[in-house]
Amino acid sequence: MASLKGKVLVGQSGGCTAVINQSLAGVVDAARLSKNATHIWGSLYGVTGLLNGNLIDLKAQPRALLQSVCLLPSAALGSARYKLAPGEEHQILKNLREWNVRYLFLVGGNDTADTILRIAKAAEKADYDLRALHVPKTIDNDLMETDHCPGYGSVARFAAITTQEAGLDTKAMRFVDPVKIIELMGRNSGWIVAAAALLKRTESDPPHLMCIPEVPFQEGDFIGRVDKILRRVGYCVVVISETIRDARGNRIGARKDGITQDSFGHQYVEGASGYLARLVEKTLKVRARYDKPGTIQRMSMSYISKVDQEEAYQAGVHAVKWALKGISKRMVGFRRKAGKKYHIEYSPVPLEKIPHRERYFPAAFLSSDKTNVNTAFVKYAFPLVGGQLPQFPSLIAKRVAGIHQSGT
Repeated sequence: MASLKGKVLVGQSGGCTAVINQSLAGVVDAARLSKNATHIWGSLYGVTGLLNGNLIDLKAQPRALLQSVCLLPSAALGSARYKLAPGEEHQILKNLREWNVRYLFLVGGNDTADTILRIAKAAEKADYDLRALHVPKTIDNDLMETDHCPGYGSVARFAAITTQEAGLDTKAMRFVDPVKIIELMGRNSGWIVAAAALLKRTESDPPHLMCIPEVPFQEGDFIGRVDKILRRVGYCVVVISETIRDARGNRIGARKDGITQDSFGHQYVEGASGYLARLVEKTLKVRARYDKPGTIQRMSMSYISKVDQEEAYQAGVHAVKWALKGISKRMVGFRRKAGKKYHIEYSPVPLEKIPHRERYFPAAFLSSDKTNVNTAFVKYAFPLVGGQLPQFPSLIAKRVAGIHQSGT
């Protein structure tokens, strides 16, 4: 059963990350080493390439070019958010048969897991030997059955460093713009927002307040906390998820016009940080600014995590190794091994356990007042962001003696 000759086909789906191309490189490099992989093709623009035959010959690409491209962010093959219509998995299977594709790898998140599972089940029903594996990818870190997801370590590093950088700016401009609200991604979970606190050393360091989807947002409580922080620290940096919601589940800043959701039914959300900045100004009578890095955060190579890069690459490599051994309908899961030194092992997870489920940020990682994280989360996330993190020292406040000072 393990020995099966045929073409390898790989595609990338969903939101792009800084390391999604590393998984592509892992698939291609591992497939090159096998005599059973007669060809290595790439599906352009995700699953749509499987439907319309928009493919590229990856084996024909110069090795040096492929290696260079795979060091770049975003999806080198192009991506898509496309939900298969009923029966389209059978059209894809028909195409795979005609092309003699025996190994299928899709790099993506929760929705991609659903797509490849549908294709794999169609192949089983048709008695077509197809080794279909899901290579995980999502900055949201919300896939089940895995310690973490490729893409998260790099966006977590981005969140940790840029929050401190924004904090320095707000601290310096406290008499002009004393409140800064940073809006990060993460869909329905607070994993990215939580990472903003990884370089927080003292109570006065940012972030001073966090708002995540798992904790219902209350305007009165929010304003009260910001006011107290301003009185105590002199400035306030708040980090929020773009999908924070009130106790009734209504999202703050939800769009009410235009294109409001993607084909999978996920809402597009805009304006939470702007709304809160205006709320602060109206209520507390102080200037509030907001930053919304948007898609920049998920693909910034300046904040790349070397750990994330290597793990994303190995996810692609392991998917191919398992497929060549006859394994199918699996996702590459990460298992953290016990011990003081961080180390993971790769485990094939039954694909049925992944779609239509989300791993939310656990309450066990929150501070007692649910406005920040605790040391348990820092211990979990710190190894993922890679080493050589910057330091953020401050000048010692020692005023010049004998000079009259006022107003500051």
